[in-house]
Amino acid sequence: MTNSASALSLAVVGAGPAGLAAALTAADRGVRVVLLDSGTQAGGQFYRQPAPELKARRPQALHHAWGTWKRLRDRLAAHVAAGRIRHLVDRHVWFVEREFAGGPGFGVHALQGPGQTGSQTVTADAVLLATGGYEKVLPFPGWTLPGVVTAGGAQAMLKGGLVLPGRTVVVAGTGPLLMPVAAGLAAAGAEVVAYVESTHPAGFLRHAATLAANPAKVAEAAQYTAQLLRHRVPVTVRHTVVAAHGTDRVEAVTVAALDTHGRARPGTRRRIACDTLAVGHGMLAHTDLAETLGCSIDATADPFVVTDAEQRTDVDGVWAAGEATGIGGAVLALAEGEIAGHSIAARLKGAEPPLAARAKADRTRTRLRRFSAALDAVYAPPAHWAEQVADDTVVCRCEEVTAAEVREAVEELGATDLRTVKLLTRAGMGWCQGRVCAAGVAGVAGCPAGATKRPFARPVPLSVLAKEPED
Repeated sequence: MTNSASALSLAVVGAGPAGLAAALTAADRGVRVVLLDSGTQAGGQFYRQPAPELKARRPQALHHAWGTWKRLRDRLAAHVAAGRIRHLVDRHVWFVEREFAGGPGFGVHALQGPGQTGSQTVTADAVLLATGGYEKVLPFPGWTLPGVVTAGGAQAMLKGGLVLPGRTVVVAGTGPLLMPVAAGLAAAGAEVVAYVESTHPAGFLRHAATLAANPAKVAEAAQYTAQLLRHRVPVTVRHTVVAAHGTDRVEAVTVAALDTHGRARPGTRRRIACDTLAVGHGMLAHTDLAETLGCSIDATADPFVVTDAEQRTDVDGVWAAGEATGIGGAVLALAEGEIAGHSIAARLKGAEPPLAARAKADRTRTRLRRFSAALDAVYAPPAHWAEQVADDTVVCRCEEVTAAEVREAVEELGATDLRTVKLLTRAGMGWCQGRVCAAGVAGVAGCPAGATKRPFARPVPLSVLAKEPED
């Protein structure tokens, strides 16, 4: 099925904060927008809502910045009703094609519905990639046990399904996501028996000026801290989870103190009983679609899409905003989406963006990018985490590749990069194509993960490919 959009059209991939801001800004300025999102409702992970069938009485209790979400939601509804935005839900974009059908525009190919057995193609004159981010998963003994979930996964269960991942929870790892997850679970009735952060708050002293320039962020952290104190959640810093234990599911975790080099200190291990471990080590940018389009990717550390001051990529007609351009949170994503929307409208409509609105978004972007850089510096995973990964630990779940096999590929077979490790061990060749395990395998192998150009952004049924028109 092909839906040809009219002239001056924009396809926005992702309806999280960045995608919504870009779509609404462009529509405000007369651009016809098609908004494609894999969710059944707009909002992305940050503004994730319970299904209407659950009839949540107070969904705002699971969110902060609820007022911002209401304004975005109402603006979207108004644009959809007026025909300026076409919002396509349950669309899983797997490929974006340049010069589609021989023309200058783009073809955005998306799988449809929960079964993802059909495909729809939307054409547009410009594309905005707001594909968001996903959690960085680092392996440790026992991480594959039922009951071990990512921190974001626990939050998604609570926000989207109104369910707790367990009754007795340890929240562990590093990063700004852990605090709202721990506070949210405790407020919802879980017993959070430990909040284990591998860094130390003293690390923020080196970034005092940046913190002072972001009082709202400091106030937000203070609010979460107060919630943790109210629910008597034990907080431990400079510690890490070294193992999860259990038979049919997780029954306990072992944590240990970290020395100044990021290694587990001997004699500091202690066991904590729990039925759930929510663990996270930061976020990674979704860059798959940008890579297949040929956009430049900065892979000096965690990969992200490179953009200019207008949020343009180096591929003509393609913009990117939000977590895909570097992890920075919802407010930064909103600013980047707004800048991109103005830029796209100026390109398609031939008019300059409003200077006052653009200047405000520019200042917000600059300030929050500095804040995000400070968070990255403080919330780094322990430098020597891979040393705690035992040889028999599975590091690639799809292909059941152990740490010993990865280490053998490096130490005995001479692998020096992630691609060679993959070829020698099959790590990353399974269903997820390395999206889950790449960071963990790279850490155990001692090589950078880098950017990985895949032909498609997600698995695609052969029946869909067989129906796709040839060039």
